[in-house]
Amino acid sequence: MIANFFQSLSDRGVEYLLISGQATVLYGAATFSEDIDLWINPTSENRDRFIASLRDCHGGFYKLTPELTVENLRRGHGFHFVLPSETEAGIFLDVMGQPPRVGSFATAASAARWMETEWGAVHTIGLKPLVELKKTQRLEDYPVISKLALAWFDQPECPQTPGDLHWALQNIFTLPELRIFFSEHPKAVDLSAADLSSAIGELGRQWVSTQDVTESVERQVSEWMQRRILELQQADRRYWRGIIAELKTLRATGKLVTDGTPV
Repeated sequence: MIANFFQSLSDRGVEYLLISGQATVLYGAATFSEDIDLWINPTSENRDRFIASLRDCHGGFYKLTPELTVENLRRGHGFHFVLPSETEAGIFLDVMGQPPRVGSFATAASAARWMETEWGAVHTIGLKPLVELKKTQRLEDYPVISKLALAWFDQPECPQTPGDLHWALQNIFTLPELRIFFSEHPKAVDLSAADLSSAIGELGRQWVSTQDVTESVERQVSEWMQRRILELQQADRRYWRGIIAELKTLRATGKLVTDGTPV
């Protein structure tokens, strides 16, 4: 069914990007993701093409979903669907028209990649925008972000400039991935910036020179990473506060689509 769905998206000319969990799997930063998450271009024409693809595959609405209007797409609401499958639960599909932290669809599409999958060629969001998408309130997303930061240097579009090295240091949130990074990019040890902890450079120097790691320096880096994660979690919470309030209002006024309604 998933292959049929993506084929329908292609046949009908739907402008979409695969995002979130399945995208991280394709980039090698995760091993499994159950749901499918899509970002569709929030225009009326593209919305209509997407609805046609859902109908091609007998999709239905699922849990807390507003009407699939262009206005709701552009306001950042999430839309939840289920596609029939051999399993009793079906295939869950989450859709957005404006995800957080990633700018416009046109900008993201210009940096996207067609990736070969078991479902055929799938238009997949670029790695750097994917990192921004994953900066959520879920603590388990941050090890995935760290792996994506390492994977950036394996991408054909990565120029491996000092800016790329600095970007990676900003987006590694685990000590094991940081150690791998310094072992593969020892010149990053000399990078310094106001928004990075000075302890990161010191820890890198100790690793690169095979010195014994100073426990206090390792602790400082761990604490800096935890503060960064907390800041990002709080920012994501603030982003969703208004959208969740709107969703509650829509539910209270009976403007959500009934669970199980065919598209």
